[in-house]
Amino acid sequence: MLISKLKKMLISKLKKLKNGGLPWVVEVIKYLLNANRWINERLFYHYQKRMPIQENLIVIESEEDFSDNAYVLYEYMLKNGYLDKYHVAMLVNDVKAAQKKHWKNTEFVKKNPGHGINKEWAKVLATCRWYIYDHNNMMQGVKKRQEQIILNLWHGVGYKGTNHENSSESKTTFDYFDTLSDKISLYCQAKFFNCSKEKGVVLGYPRLDYFYSSNDIGKKFIKSLGVTDEKVVLWMPTFRKSAVARISENYDLGETGLPILYTGKMLQDFNKYLAQNRIVVLLKVHHLQADSPIFRKKYSNIKIIKDEQLKEAGLQLYQFISGTDALITDYSSIAIDYLLMDNPIIFTLDDYTEYEKSRGFIINNAKEYMPGYHAYDYDDLILALGEINGGKDKYESDRKMIRPLYHTYTDGHSSERILNFLKIRL
Repeated sequence: MLISKLKKMLISKLKKLKNGGLPWVVEVIKYLLNANRWINERLFYHYQKRMPIQENLIVIESEEDFSDNAYVLYEYMLKNGYLDKYHVAMLVNDVKAAQKKHWKNTEFVKKNPGHGINKEWAKVLATCRWYIYDHNNMMQGVKKRQEQIILNLWHGVGYKGTNHENSSESKTTFDYFDTLSDKISLYCQAKFFNCSKEKGVVLGYPRLDYFYSSNDIGKKFIKSLGVTDEKVVLWMPTFRKSAVARISENYDLGETGLPILYTGKMLQDFNKYLAQNRIVVLLKVHHLQADSPIFRKKYSNIKIIKDEQLKEAGLQLYQFISGTDALITDYSSIAIDYLLMDNPIIFTLDDYTEYEKSRGFIINNAKEYMPGYHAYDYDDLILALGEINGGKDKYESDRKMIRPLYHTYTDGHSSERILNFLKIRL
């Protein structure tokens, strides 16, 4: 009956397509995607909810396959024998590539059911005991079962204003969100998610555990880029321009899209300064920005780092970060994470006023919580780099004062705490 009804609706759409042209092509595609999602969420998921909960089943999600907090938590489980007892269903974008991993008690399920009929997606989400994610709550469109626990690990506490509120249309929100401290971190994330602070659990981020393990793998990768004895500075600017309106700023960002260095000429001059002073800047731009023509050029002392390079090296982003000597950033959560490294930080604040008007900051007087150099122009940036290169650490005491406001734990045991909290035990 249902299939017959869907078939009749599709035929109706196709008839309109014949006379409607391109606009109706778009409408038909939207219809098909929505129909697939409806079947997954309403039909398959509803049926699977009649099945018993699998008490050893954990479903995990990250935006990119094998990345960020959820994957690092999985990696900890895999290395420490948890998969002798538990089964993991990993939601991925590329199932065929994932299946080459052959990891113990792990299955790979297509992440987005909107791209096709996906019975496995419905099965694992309807019968899992735990759903753990760091980017997308795939259970948002369905009603979870009372016995299930949803933990939002998320992917950073920064300075940016809120634009990710819980939707009133969501059928299922998370039970808990993981945070870094019961002070500013908890306040910022509760405000960001538009939920009660009671949902926050102070456990720490799994990816930050890399800062407390050997950073030889990160340094080895950096050496493979041709870096020898130079000072290594990581630059991770906030992604400002996007086709997605809610994460795009409404003011001009110049030729490069970078703070401070607005033109190709400024990038070249900056590279010359770095070469003369034996400094290498590892520029990790957002993956949506990395293919810009300006970043396809070669610079001797500015190394453009892309996600693909890290994947090919079998390296997680935070393993790579742990091999650096200083950080340049602005409003990104990397600044908060990097406090645990206790290395110098330069904040580029040339568009602070514009950013405050455009997206805004999640806390008042945000600059007071940025313990490091505040660079408003090229001269400020060069001055800060010169002092750091000369061995000065002017803001060490400021970092020490701010760090406890964002981080309760500085021990590298976040993954262990999360599993204990969820009662996932050996």
